[in-house]
Amino acid sequence: MDVGVPEASRLMGVSVARARRLAAEGRIDAHLVGGRWLVDAASLPSAPRRSRPMSPRMAWALVVLSDGGKPDWVEPRESYRLRRALDRLAADDEPELLLRSWLASRGDRRRLSAPDVQTLRSDARMVLSGLSDARAGLSAAGYVEGYVQADDADAVIRDHLLIDAGRSADVVLHVSPLLPEVPVPLLLVAADLADHDGPRELARARALIGDWSAAHRGEDV
Repeated sequence: MDVGVPEASRLMGVSVARARRLAAEGRIDAHLVGGRWLVDAASLPSAPRRSRPMSPRMAWALVVLSDGGKPDWVEPRESYRLRRALDRLAADDEPELLLRSWLASRGDRRRLSAPDVQTLRSDARMVLSGLSDARAGLSAAGYVEGYVQADDADAVIRDHLLIDAGRSADVVLHVSPLLPEVPVPLLLVAADLADHDGPRELARARALIGDWSAAHRGEDV
């Protein structure tokens, strides 16, 4: 059954812009009819949306709080709600799916190709995460994933001759309003892995959330 991009974005728990990009990159089965993308609902990611995405502002506050930080852009009542959300995450049976849903708006996830992955990996404007973080425990030598601040994205793409690549991508670039600290918070690595939607990545995301939960059990996160 074909659905429009707005419905596809709702089913996946992502923004309309990201759903449109997924269609254009060939990551979901879609075709243009009269200038409008129609998406095969059966091609949507297998792991269902668990919750409404948080706003970018709240998503990044959750990430910072999860690592013991104090996001100064949220009010105390919002911080309280986010702490309760972290408690819920720690107790959930499928935390990787919940986390993926909550953090869907943390940035624009772009699948690209680079002529020299290793040079991109060492670019100081890029913070490695996901498959490129050693804690992921998944081999990805010829692949690079990381975060770049939105203001630097165009320059990074230009300097490294990055092009949209869809399923043949060897780069995942998370273009975000904030650049995470190094090393990135563990829950951010887990969310990045869950976005890949493969069984290995989802299983590893769940394990990392379990590690985070064990480390923070009994603490005021």
